[in-house]
Amino acid sequence: MMRQRVQAIMSDFDGTLVPTAKVKDPKTNAIPNELEAVLMKASTEIPICVISSKDFEFLRKKTTFAQVLSCMMGIETIIMTNPESPRTIKKSLLKIDKTIIHENSKALQDIAKEITSHKDFSNVTIEYKHTTNGTLAGLTVDWRHLSDWSYLGEAMRHYIARTTTTLRKAPVPADVYVQEYSTHPFLDIYCTECNKGQAFDIVVSELADAGVESSGVLYLGDSENDNPAFRKAG
Repeated sequence: MMRQRVQAIMSDFDGTLVPTAKVKDPKTNAIPNELEAVLMKASTEIPICVISSKDFEFLRKKTTFAQVLSCMMGIETIIMTNPESPRTIKKSLLKIDKTIIHENSKALQDIAKEITSHKDFSNVTIEYKHTTNGTLAGLTVDWRHLSDWSYLGEAMRHYIARTTTTLRKAPVPADVYVQEYSTHPFLDIYCTECNKGQAFDIVVSELADAGVESSGVLYLGDSENDNPAFRKAG
């Protein structure tokens, strides 16, 4: 049986390119130098792309080898100029209309404010994720650093469920999307439904002119939110 040549590599960032132990430390959350050198060399032969729950501001300086950055699970897709030249944004794509992102951004701000002012959640960490024009499009609510995170996680999930239900019934409804994880003590909230399978399709579409097909993509990931992309890849 003839093996198909890899046409492109798509990869998760945290836990895949960056070791899990270094993910939560801003000083060490970077790709190891040896791996970065390999990826930079490979990027001269085939497109290297990153599909992440992180936003562009977080990823841009850490992924200089990447031709495409799919940020916040595909909510925003950034096509970069050639890595060998000064890197600038060649093209930016939003998954949904800017108006919807803007309206739901207000809901995300309200959710973050409610969590930070709640006495039971005062020690929870919130990561704010923005589009390239500065609009808040996602949150990560993280309690993994707390000792009793199992109990707190259950309380947080119920609280978020009640809050999002209320938002959907408001005079001006806001339908935000909550991504939960069965084995991780954090959750993500986005301005629209998203997953890495959808992100994968957007990236493949942008690489079509380079002859890239889904079956020719090697996907790298380490977590359950990578499964939709694994199912799409060759």
